[in-house]
Amino acid sequence: MKNSENRGKGQGTRGKTCLRLPLAPCPVPLILALFIGASTLGCRPIIEQNKPIGYFGPTESITEVIAAVNANNEQLKTLAASGSFELWFKQDNKTEYVNGTLKMAYAFPQSLRMFGDKDLAGRIFEIGSNDERYWFTVYKGESTMWTGAYANINSVDPRRIPIRPDLVLEVLGIQPIPTNLLQSPVPVLRFNNDADAYMIVWSLKLQDRWIAQKEVWYDRKTKLPKLVNLFDEDGRIVVRAYLINHEPVEILGTPRDRWPRVATSYRLLFPYNGSSMSIDLSRDNIALTRNGAPNPRSFTFPAENAGVSRAIQLDEKTAP
Repeated sequence: MKNSENRGKGQGTRGKTCLRLPLAPCPVPLILALFIGASTLGCRPIIEQNKPIGYFGPTESITEVIAAVNANNEQLKTLAASGSFELWFKQDNKTEYVNGTLKMAYAFPQSLRMFGDKDLAGRIFEIGSNDERYWFTVYKGESTMWTGAYANINSVDPRRIPIRPDLVLEVLGIQPIPTNLLQSPVPVLRFNNDADAYMIVWSLKLQDRWIAQKEVWYDRKTKLPKLVNLFDEDGRIVVRAYLINHEPVEILGTPRDRWPRVATSYRLLFPYNGSSMSIDLSRDNIALTRNGAPNPRSFTFPAENAGVSRAIQLDEKTAP
């Protein structure tokens, strides 16, 4: 009977290693923490049946991953889409919330136009970018346009503009990746076993050090992006974006299984200024072009102060 009792002690669930509390006296808070941790995990082992949790099978090289990504993105030179949005942004030290319908136009390499509208209220915001300029306009409250030239964008404090259009472009996940792997910023590949994803980190050399500029997670099976992080020079996240629900975009004359795919749900966070944005595109309203758009006129910079109470020129230096 004694031997039977000993065999039953400490075994827990068969095939699993459960946490044992120490026999020696132990501070009560530590005991509670250990007990809660064991209860929450259900004594789940780190290794089950001698196999680590996560994907540990074969993976591909960086050149193969980039080739697969580009095979999709090189078909997305233009894009016209519509859907809905939610936007939280700070204006005059106050957090504003708006939602409504969204229209979007994109053209490679850096042309973007987004319009957010609300029933009865009309135009809520506009995000714009072309080869020379970028702008973000809010028509809610005291209507304001933030704008600047790409030639000076590296000297602009990102906290001065609620949503930076060039950063939105970066997280759409539809731009091809340069294939020169020694061209700065230099891409480096690593594999995340737990997330089952390829992680490409782009590094940039400064005068005194190397920094991480961008990180994109690609699903191992599909090579579609699912997470984008953009960093500042100190490694802090400037933008984090989750890309969800990828859907095919029709290309006439091309078999359906070769149609490119694009995310239809985006969740963007701008930690610098507390802004955040959700975009949900309708799968039935995504196409390469629609009614002749996008075209060069789609990305024309609006006249200064047109329809707004104030325009903030981000290129102008502000007093310290």
